[in-house]
Amino acid sequence: METQCPEAPSREAVHFRRIGFVVYPDCQSLDLSGPFEAFHWADLMLSVLRKPPTYHSLVIAKAAGPVRTMSGLQIVASHSYDELGEGLDTLIIVGGTGCEAATKDSALLEWVRTIAPKTRRIVSVCTGAFVLAAAGLLDRRRATTHWTYADRLAKTFPSIDVDASRIFVRDGNVYTSGGITAGIDLALALVEEDLGRETMLGVARALLVFPRRPGSQSQFRGHTSILEKPLRADVSELQTWMLAHPEADLSVPALAERMAMSERNFSRLFRNETGQTPAEFAERARADAARSKLEHTNSSIEVIAMETGFGNAERMRRTFQRLFDASPADYRARFRSTLDA
Repeated sequence: METQCPEAPSREAVHFRRIGFVVYPDCQSLDLSGPFEAFHWADLMLSVLRKPPTYHSLVIAKAAGPVRTMSGLQIVASHSYDELGEGLDTLIIVGGTGCEAATKDSALLEWVRTIAPKTRRIVSVCTGAFVLAAAGLLDRRRATTHWTYADRLAKTFPSIDVDASRIFVRDGNVYTSGGITAGIDLALALVEEDLGRETMLGVARALLVFPRRPGSQSQFRGHTSILEKPLRADVSELQTWMLAHPEADLSVPALAERMAMSERNFSRLFRNETGQTPAEFAERARADAARSKLEHTNSSIEVIAMETGFGNAERMRRTFQRLFDASPADYRARFRSTLDA
């Protein structure tokens, strides 16, 4: 029997939940299209069940018309800010490299503040959290954003409790999500809130994504080697050596001796320069070395644990679970390079 795609639902005489996606120049196209498609597929699932559609998604910008995203793809905003006098069911601020300029756009921020009290849910995807923060909507709330920007969000807006490990965070009626595809995870959670688990599962199956993504943003964090370098050259050189020799003795006494300093002075200097204790940096260096071996070699977990200074597989497993919310075996299954398989 021939399988047919469900027809688009009729939009006559139906009460919709209006979803407003706010875009701006150099926004991230997937921050928009991922959640947008999740809501669209929710309506398709409802049509299969012969139920009326629920969502009506709007793309909103300073002016209706084309908006260039950070990848060069152009999208078309259907509405301008001043066309939306009434409220929305859900307001979604997308992220992208243009968010820095957006946080300085007084007209945008004022509109967000004005529409927020008339909106049931307020949402950001990725760095869209900076726009919500600049509008004052994240003050004294828990929030997340893309892991590479989490420290900047916390430093720029110290009243926000930033949790960089979470895929998405809900605090009251304000929802924030991690980087890019995390917007799909959050959209699925919103669909489940509105329409129930069965519909959400149908959307997840259609999009070929996890209904609940395993792990957290921590498993995607970049390697220790890309962290901001300290001002002192000798500390930077020591970090480079530690990253290259995870199997070495990286205890404070050994490192202090290498730096020709007392243990107390070395520990204070290292923390002041890097923001981490020597033990914390050593643990991350070993974990990153182990991650690379899990991704690109066939070595057993026991061998990798020995080669990267953990000593045994159980110690490495506990560290991975704490840092990345995944066991070494799970991490390898998710991130193993297909070129090396």
